[in-house]
Amino acid sequence: MTFADEFWLNATATQRNMRHMVNYGAAFYGTATLQAWKLGIDAPLAFWQAVARVGGTPATGFKTRAQTNPVAPPVAKDVEPLPSPVETVEDVPPDDLTALSGVGAKLADTLNGFHIYRYDQLAALTDADIDALNERQPGFKALVKRFDLVGQAKSAVS
Repeated sequence: MTFADEFWLNATATQRNMRHMVNYGAAFYGTATLQAWKLGIDAPLAFWQAVARVGGTPATGFKTRAQTNPVAPPVAKDVEPLPSPVETVEDVPPDDLTALSGVGAKLADTLNGFHIYRYDQLAALTDADIDALNERQPGFKALVKRFDLVGQAKSAVS
């Protein structure tokens, strides 16, 4: 047998072994995933979405236990409504809060939920206002201090 023949036989054997390993792995992990899903084992949503992408189907049927039984976030009791730091003016368009360093789409939505749409409103927040917002959104005070949102807003207004 020549070197070329031996090389070709080894290459085909390697290809066959690789196909077997891939097929076995897909069958094993697919079965394990289905069993976990039927047993209700929690997994991050990203995992189920990745499984759905690999399977070529949309991730509509996959839900984690946290999605089916959502836990309401803690709500502070007896909290008086927070007065708007600055009068809301209907004619003034909202500012792009995501332009501030540290403010992404989620934090901008949170700020809008607190009726803060403009830099001047954010710049007018006092420590008492930040504490009141923190009671409604735990961790808010830490974000304001970490990214100095009030300071950034003051410099954006001026």
